[in-house]
Amino acid sequence: MKRLNRTFLVLVAIAFFSEAVAQQTRQTNLYGFNKFSMNPAFAGYSGCTEVNFSHLNQWVRVDGAPATSFLSANTLIGKSLGVGANLLIDRLGMLQQVQASGAVSYGFTFAEEHHLRLGLAAGYFQMRVDPTDAIALQVGDVIVEGGVQSSNALNTEAGLLYAFKGFELSFASKQVIETRSNVSYPNLDGYGLKRHMMGYLGYDILINKAFILTPNLLYKGIDAVQQFDFNANLNYNDFLYGGLGYRTGSGLVGRLGVNIRKLFFIGYAYEIPMMNIASYGTGSHEFALGLKFCKKEKQEIEELISEEELERITDTVRIVETITDTVFVERAVDTLVVERVTVDTVYLENPDISNEEIEHIMINAEQSLEFEHDKAIIVKNSYGDLEALTNALLIRKDLNIRLEGHTDSNGTEDYNMRLSKNRVEAVKKFFVMYGVEESRISISYYGESKPIADNLTSDGRAKNRRVIISVSE
Repeated sequence: MKRLNRTFLVLVAIAFFSEAVAQQTRQTNLYGFNKFSMNPAFAGYSGCTEVNFSHLNQWVRVDGAPATSFLSANTLIGKSLGVGANLLIDRLGMLQQVQASGAVSYGFTFAEEHHLRLGLAAGYFQMRVDPTDAIALQVGDVIVEGGVQSSNALNTEAGLLYAFKGFELSFASKQVIETRSNVSYPNLDGYGLKRHMMGYLGYDILINKAFILTPNLLYKGIDAVQQFDFNANLNYNDFLYGGLGYRTGSGLVGRLGVNIRKLFFIGYAYEIPMMNIASYGTGSHEFALGLKFCKKEKQEIEELISEEELERITDTVRIVETITDTVFVERAVDTLVVERVTVDTVYLENPDISNEEIEHIMINAEQSLEFEHDKAIIVKNSYGDLEALTNALLIRKDLNIRLEGHTDSNGTEDYNMRLSKNRVEAVKKFFVMYGVEESRISISYYGESKPIADNLTSDGRAKNRRVIISVSE
């Protein structure tokens, strides 16, 4: 078997050093978890600092089969600039290639929710040939007799990314500048870096609060040779990932991944081998590890009051005593403890409040409303203006209000939708707890879908994180 495998690898090398093109671009089945690896335009796209490592063993049990190790990192600098770097080591029998490159990208937003990024990368490429253990098919084989040789070249890439909500479309050109080696094998033209084209198309479908389905398509092409990956990936609460794919000319690919505390990612993929390789070895295994550091780490959303507590607390609010322009409120909890608290003083000389005053009070409450970071817990500094609005609503019983929840674009659409929902419900519970009838309050929530500012800036994201309070018809 080893003799057969070595003969196979010599044939691969001869084909490589003629006009044929071998595995010049990285082969991977986990590109969906590190899109920067296939397109420099993704550098800094997530807004976080990402470090990823993967290792792929192809055609296991075939001696000298391809093995690829890949390390990458990328981050966002400022509002729009992304930078990154890649290091690849790929071995195929007697052939070894090493690539190291740096990337830069620039992104901007137009029409509020449409995002466009451009990326460029350039770096070093080395091909090394070591035929020490090779078996010559004929006496005087130029590659076997040529000994260990290596050659260097410039490697360049360019990419484009367009994103709109859950839709992503990207194109990349690998090895934009075609180069040829300078190895000194007689009667062989050497090898050439050929231009490769890649395209990616994907769309996130929000099934429910927990699941996101992402059908996607990957295209790879060189000259007249083309290959397509058809995939369907499932995301459960940004924690568990799974997917299946079909690669033309190859077969099925299965993927699994787990995201631990939204910081560590571990992924695995298995590719069923092609028919002609299956008789010699098993499939291809790929493992991936990732780290993701965000400026504001996402935490699990915490309700202001859990459903269990809501069932346990009566939250009955009623006016029990009036003393010279001051309203006292009595709140019963569990019918065991009675707490007497004083709410902001309400002056009753003019029992009516004009619409202009109501609007002013609402604006103050809306502008001062803040929550604990990535939680649905109202900070205490917001209580004063909310209590003032509560008092106004207790007087103007003819008014109903509407609460609208919005977030910035950090995190997934599903996460942000849940966050906006829980925050408006927290505000509603506050009003209800202090006596405003629940039937007078309507809520709606939109997650990140209705920004009023650019999510690429910190000021813009701050403006997009909001709860709008308005009078309801």
